[in-house]
Amino acid sequence: MEGNIQKVLDTRGALRCVRFESGNVGVVTTKGNTKLVVGPFQQLSFAENGFLRVFNGREFFIDMKNGEIYAHMPEFVHFGDFEIANIGGYLCTRTKKLYEVKAIPAEAWHGKYGLYLSLPYSGEPEEKIKKMMIWTPSRYVVCLLNGDESGVYWKMRMFEDYTLLVMDDKGNYYHVKKSARSRKAVKEHLGQAKNEADRMMIVHTVREIEERMADYLKMESEKAKREAEKEREQQMATLVSAEPFNIGNKWGLRSKGRIVVPPVYRSVKTPVGRYCAMESYPGIWGVIAVDGKVEVEPRYEDVVIHTDGTVDLTVRPGKVITKKLP
Repeated sequence: MEGNIQKVLDTRGALRCVRFESGNVGVVTTKGNTKLVVGPFQQLSFAENGFLRVFNGREFFIDMKNGEIYAHMPEFVHFGDFEIANIGGYLCTRTKKLYEVKAIPAEAWHGKYGLYLSLPYSGEPEEKIKKMMIWTPSRYVVCLLNGDESGVYWKMRMFEDYTLLVMDDKGNYYHVKKSARSRKAVKEHLGQAKNEADRMMIVHTVREIEERMADYLKMESEKAKREAEKEREQQMATLVSAEPFNIGNKWGLRSKGRIVVPPVYRSVKTPVGRYCAMESYPGIWGVIAVDGKVEVEPRYEDVVIHTDGTVDLTVRPGKVITKKLP
């Protein structure tokens, strides 16, 4: 306990830089709760970005988030929600357990959807760390997780849905997702790799996650496809009045004065239902839908579309292929 406050040195919001009766300086809340004791220094004041400026014959700075000391006020680099201190050619995290690496900001990689920030790792990790890894990465990378200020994690894998598999320094594995509500990282503990049996169990769990994910992504893809098809059907229904038009020597389609297929073809015939024949080069015909989608690539000498949705494609004189349009 530092005892009573002798003097208030600086204020910032709900915090106060103070000198205690013991001679130490530190930070307290407006309620008098001690947040940080720095030591018996001459001056203490608030700097920007949650740093303290300390003077004791010379000036230095302390990060209030983790207590790290810097000879100079760092510059800061922002990657979405992530903030990294950049000082003397080193990138330094502001996590409770500091991670620093000699690198330039361009070597940090902001993960999709802001779930994580990847940072390079110099050299090789300790053997005890390697032994806890369920496989050896092609290169070692650590990452910060959005909203997690404890430290960095070993980035082991990014899944197809951009969620992560990470490991901490104790061999704990986590599947990391982004919370839809808070937008922060949420960790699901998968197990701890204390030995070979543990690692095999984690591998099995990861494979189960991948299988569930594949099923989910397939379901979502099919759903998106159905919705796209439905939306296209609705759009096609509004284009029944489409008619050919030309600008210069190029033809396209328009409906009620609106261009729906730009004039890029040599010739376009009057639509039959939702399809029409188009000529890309002299004597080379194909089929487009009235919304412009190419249904039959132009490679035929002639095209005849019927009202039942079939089309006769003349490959050469005497050889005609009949097929059903989508």
